[in-house]
Amino acid sequence: MRGGRVVRLSSAGEILEEIAVPARCPTMVAFGGEDLKTLFITSVGGRPAEELEQYPDSGSLFSVRVDVAGLPEHRFGG
Repeated sequence: MRGGRVVRLSSAGEILEEIAVPARCPTMVAFGGEDLKTLFITSVGGRPAEELEQYPDSGSLFSVRVDVAGLPEHRFGG
C-alpha cells in the first residue's frame, strides 16, 4: 500500500500513531537528534509526472518530532 504515511505499531500489531508524509511512497526511517526524538523519513523520487503533480515533495527527506525516542545504534568497525 502506498499510503503517504508512517505508522508506529504496538508489539501486538495495533497502530499507535500515524504520521502523514507529503509523498506517496515513504521508504525508510531513522531516529536522530540529541534525544533521539527526531524521526527522519526518506521517500521515493523519480515518480511519474501525474503523481508528482499531487506529491511534489516526493524524493525528499522529512523530519518530525516524536514522543517516543529511538534507540542508539552501536557503530560497527573501528
